[in-house]
Amino acid sequence: MTVSRFQVCCWLAFVMLSAPAGHAQRAQGNGEVPKSVREFVQEFYSWNVPKALSANTDPAWILAVNERSAIFDRELVKRLKEDAAAQAKCRELVGLDFDPFLNSQDPADRYEVKGISRSGQHFRADISGVPPGRSPKPDVSVDVLNTGARLVIVNFFYSGGTDLMTMLKSPRAKCELPRSPARK
Repeated sequence: MTVSRFQVCCWLAFVMLSAPAGHAQRAQGNGEVPKSVREFVQEFYSWNVPKALSANTDPAWILAVNERSAIFDRELVKRLKEDAAAQAKCRELVGLDFDPFLNSQDPADRYEVKGISRSGQHFRADISGVPPGRSPKPDVSVDVLNTGARLVIVNFFYSGGTDLMTMLKSPRAKCELPRSPARK
C-alpha cells in the first residue's frame, strides 16, 4: 500500500491540531487546573476574607483548612490541624495568634494579588490588603506549587523573613492551663 505525500500531510495536520485541543479540554474540563496562579490565589482570598470578617466561632483559617483542604499541601494541612488541636486543649495561647493566610488580627476588607514570581514549579503570589496598609510590602506572600495536575498552596511568607511552615514546625509553648473536658 502506497501512502501519498498528501495523505501524510493530512494525517500530521490532524495529529498536531487535535492534540493541543484535547489537552486543553482535560485541563479545563476537570476543574482541577485553574486558568492561572493569579486566579487560583485570588479566588481563595475572595472566598476566605468574608469568612475572616464575619463573626464565626472558629477562625477563618480553620474553616479554610476544614472546608478547602484540597487546595493546600498535605503537610501544611496536617501542621495547621495540629496547631488548632493544641490550642483547643489549652486556655492560654499555645498556637497561632493571628490569621496566617492574611498575616493579620484585623483583616482588611479585601485582599488582592499584586504580583507573581516563579521559581521552577513554585509560584509566589504577593497579597496586599485593600485599602493598602502603611507598608509598600505585601501583607503576605503565598507559595503555590504546580504539581502538573493541579495547584496547591504550600506555604505563606511574611515580611521579616518568617514563614508559616517554620512557625508550625517550631516547638510550641507548653500548655499550663488545660481546658476542662466537655461534659456529656
